[in-house]
Amino acid sequence: MKKITITSYKIYQACNPTHISLKGSSYGIKCNMGLYKALSLIFALLSTGSTIISAPAILGLTIQFSKNSTLVVPKVDHSGNQIPVTVHEMARKVTVEIPKPSEQSHIDLLITSATIEFQLKPLSDNLEVQNTVDYLKIDPNASYQYYSLDFIDDVWHIAQEKLPESGRIPDRAIIVEFYPEWITDFRGGSALELPTLYLNNGMDELGTTEEDFKEALVKLELTALDSNIVHPPVRRKTHTIADKKRVLVMDLLT
Repeated sequence: MKKITITSYKIYQACNPTHISLKGSSYGIKCNMGLYKALSLIFALLSTGSTIISAPAILGLTIQFSKNSTLVVPKVDHSGNQIPVTVHEMARKVTVEIPKPSEQSHIDLLITSATIEFQLKPLSDNLEVQNTVDYLKIDPNASYQYYSLDFIDDVWHIAQEKLPESGRIPDRAIIVEFYPEWITDFRGGSALELPTLYLNNGMDELGTTEEDFKEALVKLELTALDSNIVHPPVRRKTHTIADKKRVLVMDLLT
């Protein structure tokens, strides 16, 4: 394909507010400088082959507790980072905002109270020590709920799946750390929101004593501390862009 280069000089010459003579007549050519700058930018992008990258989208997740439940703030991990959780005490829910590529329509969601472990890459011949993580995993015999979600025709299609025998967690899975036995429903959602997780951890429904419930919460907290080794805390800054439909997200290690 033949490359055509249009110099900014020609654009300037066409838009320069001067008078030129054409067959003895004088024609005034006027051009808005804003238009000139816009055209210059367009031709510059075309000539360099540059592309404009769209901002990552934000996908919301709501975890709704029942009226008789104890509101527990879960630990949420995604792509090797802890995701900040917003607590809404009056509404008895917590919400999470998760960045994702705009074209992504498949989501993996894992709910578990098991310790998140990691598997190192195999040791190669030229390495004496291997410290590169290959994938995350849990004990496949531990309690968990693994959901595979696909957004098709404006509807989230939810399927409950099993992890492989290795316990390997999908690389970009959203991991929410609480007891899967608390889940009562998982439904709804939209293009901007995952289906809502409905929880009930009331002691009457679970058939546990207050002492057992407190012990379960302590174990959950200790498990979350252990997984901090795999998922370091982050500090997040969110900026709304002009169209108010997407946001730019930066994750900074604290």
